[in-house]
Amino acid sequence: MDTHRLKYFLRIAEERSITRAAGVLGIAQPALSRQLQLLEEDLGVTLFTRTRRGVELTDAGERLRASTAGPLRQLELAVQYAGTPLARLDRNLRLGLPETTVDLLAVPLMRNLTTVFPDATFSVTVGSTDQLVEAMLKGAVDVALINPVPDERVFYRELLAETLHLIGGPGSHLDPDRAVRFGDVVGLPLVVPRSSSGIGTALQNAALRTKVKFSHRTTTDSLAVVKNLIEAGLAYAVLPLSACRNEIDQGRLRFAPVEDCVLTQRLGVGATAQLELPRELSVKIGDTIREEVAALIRSGTWDAELIANQPWNPMRG
Repeated sequence: MDTHRLKYFLRIAEERSITRAAGVLGIAQPALSRQLQLLEEDLGVTLFTRTRRGVELTDAGERLRASTAGPLRQLELAVQYAGTPLARLDRNLRLGLPETTVDLLAVPLMRNLTTVFPDATFSVTVGSTDQLVEAMLKGAVDVALINPVPDERVFYRELLAETLHLIGGPGSHLDPDRAVRFGDVVGLPLVVPRSSSGIGTALQNAALRTKVKFSHRTTTDSLAVVKNLIEAGLAYAVLPLSACRNEIDQGRLRFAPVEDCVLTQRLGVGATAQLELPRELSVKIGDTIREEVAALIRSGTWDAELIANQPWNPMRG
């Protein structure tokens, strides 16, 4: 099968529009439609249904997307980097991820990093931004995905912003179509991250802007503890949907948007001025993280906004 047709199919699936996909790919729309038709004929299935807004994947199309996106990306990376110095790198690469991103990002990121660096070994540390920054400063983590921090020792490239929602247990009656006022959110028995950055900071700043008193019942540095408390009906939390999408889909947690106050979490790629990795290598790791995040956002898997690519910059207090 022509892998170009699979690439075209995946781009249409991401853009949800043949017209937009043709523009991104730089080919004529009739030619792209023909390539899609040939792919459907080869497979003997219909991959998309047309809607007023563009196209939507059929069940067969969704199965094809799920089974081909990762392997095709790995093939492209293997071809791109075969024979380069990066492909011959033989060392341990130490990465840091916030716990809220693990379910979505860990598998596709590691799949593609092991393709780009086939001779490297990897160590993955999961923790809060405070913990990951401390690990980077101690030399235990090379590159990490973190919230912005006012620390001139950290070089930071902003990556995404995602909306925070109110998360409750299965008996909470939260409804994604019915927003909850921020003043009512802070009156609930909240469990909040122990970290001084990220979600806790967003809540504190929102409380100051809206002039409401903010307090919480429980703090923890464990996302698993947060979700267990919520599911048991003992607490609520304010989290990005990426942190609990599986539990929401399973009916174990419920969510609602927060009105009259914009709550967001921003994440970016961080490293330190003392980083021992060669610049080319650290940049490539950062680029790979960005590419995977962008693919997840385009596919609708990660409900977030990708921020325009930026050079490494030190965060200033």
